[in-house]
Order: sequence, then C-alpha cells, then structure tokens
Amino acid sequence: MSYYYLYPFFKTFFDNIGVELVLSQETTKTILNKMDFCPTDEPCVAVKLLFAHAKDLLDRGIERVLVPCLVSLEPRNFCCPKFIGIPYMLKNALQGTAEVIIPKIDRYRGRKEWQHSFLTIGSSFGASHKQIIEALQKADQAQREFERLCVKQRLTTPEAYRLLQNRPVNSPHRTTANGGPVVGVIGHPYILYDNFCLDLLAHFREYGQVITAEMVPSAAARREVATLLEGERLWSFEAQILGAALHLLRHRKVDKLALLGSFECGPESIIEKYMEEEAERQGIPFLLLTVDEHTGEAGLVTRIEAFMDVQAIVPDNIQTHHRDHISNDTAQANFLPGSREEEFVIGMPGMGHLDVAIRSALAECGVKTIKTPHASKEILELGRVLAPEFVCLPFTITLGQMRWLLENGANKILMVGGKGKCRLGWYAQIQEQLLRRLGYDFEMIIIDSPLPLKERWAQFRSTLKHTTRQSSWLNILKALYFGYHKMAAIDRAERLVHRIRAFEEKRGTIDRYFNQFIRKIERASSTASVWKLWEDFQEQAAAIPTIDTDPVRVRIVGEIWVVLEAYVNLHLEEMLGKSTDPRVWVDREISATNWFHQHLFPTKEAMQRKEAINRASKPYLETDVGGHGHISVGLTALAKEEGIDGVIHLMPFTCMPEIVAQNILVQLSNKLDIPVLTFIITDQTGEAGFETRVEAFLDILKERRFTTHTH
Repeated sequence: MSYYYLYPFFKTFFDNIGVELVLSQETTKTILNKMDFCPTDEPCVAVKLLFAHAKDLLDRGIERVLVPCLVSLEPRNFCCPKFIGIPYMLKNALQGTAEVIIPKIDRYRGRKEWQHSFLTIGSSFGASHKQIIEALQKADQAQREFERLCVKQRLTTPEAYRLLQNRPVNSPHRTTANGGPVVGVIGHPYILYDNFCLDLLAHFREYGQVITAEMVPSAAARREVATLLEGERLWSFEAQILGAALHLLRHRKVDKLALLGSFECGPESIIEKYMEEEAERQGIPFLLLTVDEHTGEAGLVTRIEAFMDVQAIVPDNIQTHHRDHISNDTAQANFLPGSREEEFVIGMPGMGHLDVAIRSALAECGVKTIKTPHASKEILELGRVLAPEFVCLPFTITLGQMRWLLENGANKILMVGGKGKCRLGWYAQIQEQLLRRLGYDFEMIIIDSPLPLKERWAQFRSTLKHTTRQSSWLNILKALYFGYHKMAAIDRAERLVHRIRAFEEKRGTIDRYFNQFIRKIERASSTASVWKLWEDFQEQAAAIPTIDTDPVRVRIVGEIWVVLEAYVNLHLEEMLGKSTDPRVWVDREISATNWFHQHLFPTKEAMQRKEAINRASKPYLETDVGGHGHISVGLTALAKEEGIDGVIHLMPFTCMPEIVAQNILVQLSNKLDIPVLTFIITDQTGEAGFETRVEAFLDILKERRFTTHTH
C-alpha cells in the first residue's frame, strides 16, 4: 500500500544507506490465493493483499520485510488507522518467524521527531548519522520529483515509476480514444493499479482521456479541501483524492467522474458524499465502483459502459468555482418553510446513558432539550435510508436519532467533533449534509475538544457559550459539574450491577433497582440529591440475598459506542448476567466517566490505569490507531493476570481501529491463552445466532474453569 504512494522515498533512502530493496511480484492468482495469511477477513482487500505479498516474499526466502507505520505525513492530520496498524498486524501474524522493519513517519509530533525510527533502522545497517540524514533529504527530494512528474506529464503512478526507472511508457494504459470525453478516475492507487482490479483504467481509456488524482497538483487539491470545515485535517491520502476530485469538478476539467473504492474502506465512506454532492451541483455524472477480491470483470465493464452513455445535465445556475458556496456552514438546501429563529431546542444523539447527564447540564443553563430516543429498529431505518453504504453503524443510528429529534421539535443538533484517526470527527459534517439535502431546517452545533488550548480553546469557548445561550461562566461550570456527577453516579451503579448479577439469589432484582435508579437520577435536581440516590442504591444492592456462585469473569472491550449501546449489542451485558451455568461477572471498564478522566479532566488514578493499558498494548500494537483500538488490545493483554476468564470484543462493521485490534487479538488470544470472542455488529446482526455464540463461549470458559480446578 505504501509502495503505491511512497516508493520513491523509501527506495532512495535505502539506496543511499547501502541496502537493497526487493519488491514483491505483481499480484497474480497465486498471490491472491495467499490472502488467507491475513488472520481475519474484516480488513479491506488492500490489507489482505499486503499480507499475501508479504507471504510471497517470505516464500521466496526473504527474512526481513519492510512495512512502514504511517501515522501522519503532515503536521495537522493523520493517515487511515490501517496504515498505522498494518505493520503490527503483520508482525503479530509472523510471530517471530521473520523480522518486520517498521520505519514510522509521524509528523504530527513535529518536524524532526519522525526521523528517529529511520536513524535507528539506518544505524542497524551500519550507516552513520550523517549518512542517514543525507539519505532522508535525498528521499524527500525524490518523492517531490516523482509527484511533479505525475502532474507535468499527466502520468499515472505506475507510468511515472517506469519513467523514473528509464523504462518506456508505452503500455496500453496510455492509449486514448480520439475526441472522447475526459473522465476523472479517482481512488487509491493501490486499488486502481493493482492487477486484481482488472485493468479498469484501460476500459475507461477506450472512451476518452483519463485524469487521475496524482495528475492534479497537491497544492490545488489542498486548496479545494480547505473549503470544507477543517478540511486540512482530513486523512492525508484521502485529502489528495478528494481535493483532486473537487478541483476537476469545480473547474470543469472532466466530463464524468468515477470513484473506485474497496469494499469496507472507511475513509472513502466519508469522502464519497462530498464528491457526489459536488458532481450533482456541477451537473457532472458520477459513478461509485466498489471492488473486492471476488469482483468479476463482466459486471464492472457493464457498469462502465452504462455510465459512459449517461449525458451530463448542466444546471442553469452553475458556478464553476466559487469556494464559499460549498463550505459546510453555508450548505445549500431546500429548507422547510417558516422562520424558527426565535426557538432554541436542542436534541443530541445518544451513547448509553450519557444524554441524561448532558440534558441535565443544559437544563441548568435554561436550555430546552428533547429526550434522545433509544436506538431501535425505527431509529435504525430513519438513518439507513440516508447513510453511505460502508459507513459504520454508529453513524447510521445517530443519524436516525437526529432525524427523529428534528421531527419531534428540536431545531439544534448537538454533536461531538474532533478530527483524528477515527471517522467520528467527520460524522457531524456528513450528517448535516445528508439531513439538509432531505430538507431539514436546523443548526448543527459541533463540540470539539478544547485541547490543545492554544489552538482550540477560543472555538470551544464560543461554541459552549452559544450552546448554553450565553450563560455566565459560573452557571456553565455549575451545570457541567452537575451533569458530570450524574454521569459518574450512573457509571458506578452499572459496575455494581455487573457484580450483583453474578451472585444475586433471585435473578433480576438488581436490574429492577437499577432501572428505578436511572429514572430518579433523571429527575434529580442537585448534586447532593444525586449522591443521596447513589447511597440509597448501594443500600438496596447490599440487602439483596446472594449465593456463592463462583462466576466466570468476562471482560467486554471494543468500540465505545457499540459497547455502551444495549440495543446495538443485543443487550449483551444483561444476557451474560442472566446466564445460570455458569454465572457471569461482567468486567466492562469502558465508560463515559473513564473517557472523561483520561482525556479531558485527568485524575491520577485514571492516568495510571491508562498508562498500564498502553504498556500492556505496546508489545503487540506500538502506536495508537485511534478510537479504542489500542485499548482493546491492552485490556485483553492484561485480562488473564487480572483474573479474567475470557474477553468479548465488540466492533461495528467497517470500524477501522477495531479491525486492526481484531486482527491482533487473534494472535494475542493464542499467545496468552485467553479466549476471545469477537462480534462484528451490523444492522443485520440476529439475536438467535448472537445468543448461540455467547452460550458456546461461556461453555468454553466453564470447561476451562473445570479443567483448571481438576488439575
């Protein structure tokens, strides 16, 4: 994958420190058959192909495999989590049978710190410090020359590579139909140009000239992406792809645009909507093609033929390049009739019981809110009709909740932001775009992290004041304090419920008390009353008759939203709590309070635990891949020594950080002898199959417990 983007850089660097790079062969049927070397089936086809190519190199006797960890290529953004996690996924799969050399590029941390891993690697090959620094400078220059060559001579990546190697560029890729349309074909080069993709570019060139993303100057692409809210923080490679597409569309340099993506590509589920909307605005036909290792050529060719027959319809009010008209805060839409400026009613999507705390805090500031509907089949359907195909389930259900809230009186939607490695930071913008296109009239209020304070405090302060209707800072602090205590009390109560379920004599007693507790917490009007309710709940729990059940301990890890949303995870915690043979004590450390203490307002205890999790994760996943990916690995690595019998890993389908974690957990489970059960949650997950798998998992834990006791 990195080869198709950064081969000139790595080739030049290693040449200049005297190390030969051996490339794997072009993808063949034999290599495709090696994709089962990837321990899991969830990664996109590009990741599985990387495993296959690594296996091909190993089969040819290569003992050292170079797979870079690309964290950040620019100071303000990241790469896709899979680019970060891939070398560690492969390293765990190899289990010491071969060496994985992992140069890390992380420019987010500064201009020079990223050079450290290259210095270490270069030194291991006998290169001097001066030689390594000079090699890096030459590598940077070679990469820039390659990028200029693609733009200047309108070359695809493989064509430019051939030219740089003094090989002729006379492949059929260069032939074009005379006088035909100009077609933009956009996508990751490791999809567009790999043999498994059936030479699609040649099919497009039968009709006319083809322009690809690398033929658009990087500066031009960045200017276009900068017109989107925080577009400069989009994932690096996707920023070039999207920026190139917007440049071609807005300057009308193409007659048609096709986006070629891989099944399950997370970032593409975000950028495709921007392309689709701009193409519609410009009246330029747009085609989304999705491929995987099972895609057949005939179907793709038929779709291309039909697409090339589509005629452009240029809108009367076409704007060829007006940057402001597409910015997120001024998106065009057919608004519902009637002015609602005098109203201020906030709705927000939910995650577990978090909305209880947030609505209470806003009420303290005199802000009217609408209670968030629980995730349900109705809510899922409201979101599914609008959501991009390969976006994750949290996006779909929170979008459905937004629709319900807007249809039930809300005219403001409060949503978290924060651009990072996970897609979450882009939810609000895409969701606003989708809702406005459907005709909803509302304001999207995006709450981002205030950290680092120097960069983001001013925007955070402004948003917070607006959300609270310009309440005084004293009021705001009191409100946040009140909301925090409701959140903390609920999280404490849930931990108590997990324990009591495992020992209570009459099943369901603690659940009944907990449901009553939640209703009372919602109505609580002061911090003192919140903690009085907590004390009462503790007393109720202590009075429940218990028996000695010798329960198995099951730790739940995974993506936080799926872990906390009971409807989505099919009430897993309750299902485990109802088990009779064996009885189960659930250990679920992931909570809103823990996140709060580890990221916004640190406590000594929370930071010590965070450090312990990071230390446990590091031998298997050295770099944070975003979301809760590295936490899933760390908590699993700690499980056995902390008395846990088994781990259940929950992840939404296509979740990028958890795909990395799942791949590593397969090896981690074997190495540490800890059973791990992964559930990949989709809108099609069925309760019967889910429950059967849980029961089988518990049988394994019971058998292991019996065997241990016997020995």
